[in-house]
Amino acid sequence: MAQAQSLTHSPHPQADAIDAGQIPALTHQEAGSLARDELNRFLAVVESLSGDDWQQPTDCTKWTVRDILAHQAGSYASFAGWKEFRRQMSAKPDPGQMFVDGINARQLADRAGRSPAELIAELRRVGPKAIQTRQRLPWLLRKLRLPMGPPLGTAPLEYLTDLIYIRDTWIHRVDICRATGQPFIQTPEHDGRIVALALRELAHKLAGPLRGQSVIFDLAGQAGGRFQIGKIAEPTAVIKMDVLQFNRLASERLSAADAEAQSLVNISGDLNFARQILAQTVIPF
Repeated sequence: MAQAQSLTHSPHPQADAIDAGQIPALTHQEAGSLARDELNRFLAVVESLSGDDWQQPTDCTKWTVRDILAHQAGSYASFAGWKEFRRQMSAKPDPGQMFVDGINARQLADRAGRSPAELIAELRRVGPKAIQTRQRLPWLLRKLRLPMGPPLGTAPLEYLTDLIYIRDTWIHRVDICRATGQPFIQTPEHDGRIVALALRELAHKLAGPLRGQSVIFDLAGQAGGRFQIGKIAEPTAVIKMDVLQFNRLASERLSAADAEAQSLVNISGDLNFARQILAQTVIPF
């Protein structure tokens, strides 16, 4: 791990880094394409599993691989029909839990007796319907701001329907591949775009905490890249990680302290500043 050092600042971002704050926003049409591709990639992974794979523990510490599949089937089912959507939205979380925890618990309880093959069949049936429903939502409805609980507060419905549902399936594909030893298939065009959107969101979140400084996330892997957050050309710190480990960190599957302890992160520049940034590298998944 590099020691903290003083760096000279200049007024323009580094030429070899992508300005994360300027990454184009996700469009509604693009969301449909990403969602369909991600559903197919997720299905390809779960259809390759068998036997003990289903009971393997995952980064979602209360869930096995089978539980993640049940959650995904339930999540897509909620948008395959409005009656089911209303029923899931009426689920009550336990005291101290978030709103989404009640929904997740209902999804798993509903599917407690179903085999993995039955869950895959359900996901194949309801997945495309759910994506089609989300794509057909009227513009005004997509812009409607709804309470989504901490840390979001209120956000447009399209933040959930266009972005979070895709990101949720994507990171659960990571979970399953890690748990079962399956290769995580990634491409710059699909997975790279999902990662870039995560960096875009993180850039807006860190605008204040940067306090006029900048940081570079140098993410290895086909879905990765070199992303700068902040406008100062010479970064205060450079953080190198594997792209999937970065997303485990951003989704709170991996703590900043554990990332360092497990040598999953390499820092050059101001060590204390980088640690502060890593501790705040969290966005909704």
